[in-house]
Amino acid sequence: MDLILIILALTIALVLALVGLAVILTASAGLGLATAAVSRKLPLWARITLLLALAAAPAAALASTLDVAAVWQLTAWAPPFLTTVASGAVWLAFEAGRRRTPSLPKPAWPVRHSPAAGH
Repeated sequence: MDLILIILALTIALVLALVGLAVILTASAGLGLATAAVSRKLPLWARITLLLALAAAPAAALASTLDVAAVWQLTAWAPPFLTTVASGAVWLAFEAGRRRTPSLPKPAWPVRHSPAAGH
């Protein structure tokens, strides 16, 4: 009976840890997207600097909340930091791709050359 309770407790603890990590990573991704979307009028270097500075916030919050030992600090910082930076970089790349595409309107109907016009 004791073994079943231990396994049940470990399973519940693992599920709660994974749910907590999913919430933190979702919030980090949202922060990265929001930072890149809101800072549209800034130059690119300022947007990247702001994204990196704000990416450290959820990472620091996670490490301080969990009271992680100094040896594991980098490991605790990595997932939320990388999630925030990656989501912001994806938004910046999406905007860059949108800016590069030609904005020529398509003709209403295709242009056909008359066969009588001669070539």
